[in-house]
Amino acid sequence: MTVAVEEPHIPAPAPAVLGLAEALDSSEQLRQRRFELLPMRGAVYTDVQGRGPGPSTSPEGLADLITSISTVGVLHPVLVEELPGPDNQVQRRLVIGERRYRACRWGAVNQPDNPRFSKLPAVICPGPISDEDRRTWQLVENLAREDLQPGELAKALLLERSAILRAQLDNAGIEVDEDVQRLEDPVARFEALEKLRGSDANLAAPWNLVLRRLGLQITPRRAREVVAAFRTLPREMSADMDQHQVALAARTNLARLSRGRREAAAELWQAVKRLGRTDLLSAATRAQATHPDMPADTAASAAVAAHEQANAERAATLSRPVAPAGQHNAGLDAVSPAEAPAASEADGTDVAQPQEHADSPFEMPGEPDAAGPAAQDHLRADEPLEPAEPVDPSVAAAALDALRALNTQLTEGRTLHRFDAGSLRMLLTELQRHTSAGAERTAAA
Repeated sequence: MTVAVEEPHIPAPAPAVLGLAEALDSSEQLRQRRFELLPMRGAVYTDVQGRGPGPSTSPEGLADLITSISTVGVLHPVLVEELPGPDNQVQRRLVIGERRYRACRWGAVNQPDNPRFSKLPAVICPGPISDEDRRTWQLVENLAREDLQPGELAKALLLERSAILRAQLDNAGIEVDEDVQRLEDPVARFEALEKLRGSDANLAAPWNLVLRRLGLQITPRRAREVVAAFRTLPREMSADMDQHQVALAARTNLARLSRGRREAAAELWQAVKRLGRTDLLSAATRAQATHPDMPADTAASAAVAAHEQANAERAATLSRPVAPAGQHNAGLDAVSPAEAPAASEADGTDVAQPQEHADSPFEMPGEPDAAGPAAQDHLRADEPLEPAEPVDPSVAAAALDALRALNTQLTEGRTLHRFDAGSLRMLLTELQRHTSAGAERTAAA
């Protein structure tokens, strides 16, 4: 008797992982790679990578990663290139794995007795690796993370689009000056290649191809919006906003304000930073857009005052006694106009101003899709979303009970371990993002 054996289901690799595998396979240098366990002290040095030092690489931001490595070690090796050094010595420079490297370095200093922090698993390849390849590999790997910021995403999109456009020009026999390829600014590089392409639509780099090669599950319209905001705002400001985790909607609002008023937009960003309320950038932008002569500091202070007033009104509304069954309680059903926008800020959701036209006002020049305008994405803001499956009530209840108990202990003066505090902050940030998205879906329904 023949027994049929069912083959185990093996999940398909994530698109971003496939993209990284293709990048590894296409490099002659990486084909010569080898694996080593490097000592933590003096073996590797690092330059600032695509994501510079900030909240994501601070000890608090690395808390979960440090805890994981201390328990199971580094499961994903870093990538290192070997370079010739002085006196015929070999130097090793980190290419990919900034957060893993920093977490291991922190552990080697602060937990020297833990053997999992004594060695750094590394894939080593001969260098030097070109600046273009280094940036591409760093960004492709970063795309596998959920917390990639809009500025980083825009750089990845533009660099990949430039690479596709460069290949198209080469195939068409159009010479590209090496000075173009050495341009550090991704916008300047793409625009220089676009000038060489001219109006030839057959040589364009369509968004669908860019997104497919990077393995990104976003629409072409979303990609255009990310790039448009990045292109309009100063590069330093965009990087600063990445560090403060400013949402795309807030950047789009500020970019809209900066048209013809670039200095005013920069002053407004500095004003909300001085108050420590970058989360209220959208509200401050709306205030200054309504009153163009309003100073930046006044607009930022007005946003904070409106936010605090709305919170007080909401707290007063929620503290009112519940009406008896069958009796209408108007106070709990009505939301004041002043409360609504500030409530969205309190929930961490930046509200973009409605556009009169589906196209972005900051569209990059010369961006036709290969399939023509009819195939481009034009999502409506009021397009119905597919209903999501509700969260298990028992899970939500257990989480709420645990958070209430934790808050009670902290209120009583108890302390939380710094690793647990860092992990809790990261989880709360994720929960804030998910609950904000859930509120948007509820409103749309």
